[in-house]
Amino acid sequence: MDPTATPRADDIITARNVDLSSCDRELIQYPEAIQPHGVMLTVDEQSNLILHASANCARLLGAEPGAIIGKTATSVLGRTGHDLLGPLRRMSLDSGPIHLARESFVGSDRGFHLFAHRCGGLIILELEIAATAADEAPTRLYSDLRADIARLQETRSLAEFFDLAVQRIRDFTGYDRVMAYRFDEDGSGEVVAESKRDELETYLGLHYPASDIPAPARRLFSLSWVRHLPDVDYVPVPLVGAGGPMITGPVDMSFASLRSVSVMYTGYLRNMGVRSSMVMPLMKEGRLWGLISAMHHAGPRHIPHETRMAAEFLAHTLSLLMSAKEDAENFERVLAMRTTTDRLVQSLTVAPDFAAALGSAEILPLVLGLVEAGGAAVASGATIALTGGTPSEQAVRDLVQWIGAREEPLFATDRLAALHPPAEAYAAVASGVLAVRIAPGGNEFLLWFRPEQVAEVTWAGDPHKPVDVTETDGTVRLRPRTSFALWKESVRNRSTRWQEDEKDAVLKLRQAINEVVHGRSEKIDRISHELEASRAETDSFAQAASSELKDQVRGIYHLATLLRRHQGEGLDEEGRRQLATILRITQRMDSLADALMQHARIGHTAMEIETVDLDAVVDEALQAVRPVLGPDVEVRRPTRLGTAACNRAWVAEVFGSLIDNAIRYNDKPARWVEIGAVPGQPARYYVRDNGIGIAEADRELIFQVFHRLHEHAAYGGGAGIGLAFARKIVERHGGRMWVDSTPGEGSTFSFTLAPQAGG
Repeated sequence: MDPTATPRADDIITARNVDLSSCDRELIQYPEAIQPHGVMLTVDEQSNLILHASANCARLLGAEPGAIIGKTATSVLGRTGHDLLGPLRRMSLDSGPIHLARESFVGSDRGFHLFAHRCGGLIILELEIAATAADEAPTRLYSDLRADIARLQETRSLAEFFDLAVQRIRDFTGYDRVMAYRFDEDGSGEVVAESKRDELETYLGLHYPASDIPAPARRLFSLSWVRHLPDVDYVPVPLVGAGGPMITGPVDMSFASLRSVSVMYTGYLRNMGVRSSMVMPLMKEGRLWGLISAMHHAGPRHIPHETRMAAEFLAHTLSLLMSAKEDAENFERVLAMRTTTDRLVQSLTVAPDFAAALGSAEILPLVLGLVEAGGAAVASGATIALTGGTPSEQAVRDLVQWIGAREEPLFATDRLAALHPPAEAYAAVASGVLAVRIAPGGNEFLLWFRPEQVAEVTWAGDPHKPVDVTETDGTVRLRPRTSFALWKESVRNRSTRWQEDEKDAVLKLRQAINEVVHGRSEKIDRISHELEASRAETDSFAQAASSELKDQVRGIYHLATLLRRHQGEGLDEEGRRQLATILRITQRMDSLADALMQHARIGHTAMEIETVDLDAVVDEALQAVRPVLGPDVEVRRPTRLGTAACNRAWVAEVFGSLIDNAIRYNDKPARWVEIGAVPGQPARYYVRDNGIGIAEADRELIFQVFHRLHEHAAYGGGAGIGLAFARKIVERHGGRMWVDSTPGEGSTFSFTLAPQAGG
């Protein structure tokens, strides 16, 4: 076969046999030719006979293809070849070329690098002319690479990472231009980083249609860590087979370094003014994420094997580091979505009803914040709750009905108007929608909306005309685009795309909602009933136990009293002191038993509710503590408390306990206590003082039964049950009690007498 002969009409892509996307079907792994800077031989693994040889064997190995084909590989390559090829059967050769050695073989005084791999049932040997000493990689290259990798690890963002990567690759390869190129889902791509000679036009930010790097080319790029084209204007060297050119069928060169490239590819490169190229894939999770593309405009450039090895190592490392950088950038966003999901689920445990929980004014902003969106909606039947930029309620209701006709639980699009024409009327706020149906066949939905993202995409040429059609010698052919002038395409009625992790977060929220709302409501009710029964049983036990304890303590008190009355004079000083201690302890135990009985009664006694004047209740509470108030305690009442639906006697106990504590736990020369209310749903009542304060670690402990922070005799003593008693009364009313305090400055005890609005 003449290597300069015009390709046959059925060997090229033509307008008659393909359409404009025909590049995606070009069999570029079967080029039937190689690049001229090396030699290719194919060897039958069973017989060790050479089946194919490239037409340049005579020039590089000193023997014509006809003199080589049919002979054993060891006879052609000599003793050195025998030593190298012998172990091949024990090597894994299915994942691409393995470098065997750098040698000079029989018939040639040239140095060659010998590579071997298995493909299509053949052993493929590639002999590449070795570089001269002057062209070899500098000895510092590998130490410089280690330093570069350390710098790449320290970069703070993916953009900074690629900027440094392309600059360093250009430094050690000497190419005029190095670009980082990222693929989109549709196969098109964008140049995301670039390092170049100053006088060259920039390609940074340009978008390229998928046909510029068609699917077969993307597949081949993903198979090898380095694809090198030293000279775009090379003349392909045919691969000759036994009995005539390719008589044994085409050779699959998917992994071959010397593979002759597509004429479409060299045509594109020429149109861009490129004379040499080297491409390295960026892989993530086994898929082609993008490319590092090096281009030389000044002339042909051959990169020695040693430098390509460094480039291959760097390509591996870049892929690993790139994946980590991208994952790190996404981590905070994913973490925020998980945190928001947890908060939404928590709100559902308080209010199991879907619409009431997620459609409330307090929770709707959380729904919106789950993913990056301009607006959100909670739809439950005819009830629609909206927040942010959304269509009208009626438009959302119609949209839900349209989405509801689908069976899939998740619906996502960035081009809603193209699928649902009525949406064009509100494209400004909802060109994109992400919607999830909560339960199969149900009418409860969560929706997020993204506004129209009016943008101009800058393409390197018209994306709708990726190739030109020409007729030469009577044959209609496709040829590469000859103009790389910028072509801008305005995109309307489209939003930014929904990311996979956003869809995943929405589906996880759906699962959690189903577990809480539809799977746990009966369990929550059952547990609530069981807790109520257990609480009543505990209270009954506590009342019975305290009554029994009280009887026994009174018996001890009476016996001790009789002992002191009849035998007191006969006891020495120590005996009288111990007897007094027994009497004091029994009195304290009696008061504790009374407190425990009172606390137990709150749990199971029926609570009579009436409208109560709380200001009158406070008047009575202050009158009751008047003996301990003294003239040095200032009582402040800045607001009226008004009325409340509650149990008068019990609420009087609450105010009395809080006021008493405010007075007693105060060591200031000028003591004051303030009683007031803050309007709201429900109202909040408080008792504030300037006393000793409470440490943050003790703010819940003080509400435990019999828990005291000080010695029993300090600050007037006490049973340690007053605050526990007060909180239990408040909780029986459906409210809650808490304390805010600063040690040494004072405390504010607050409580409500009704549940929180909406909760």
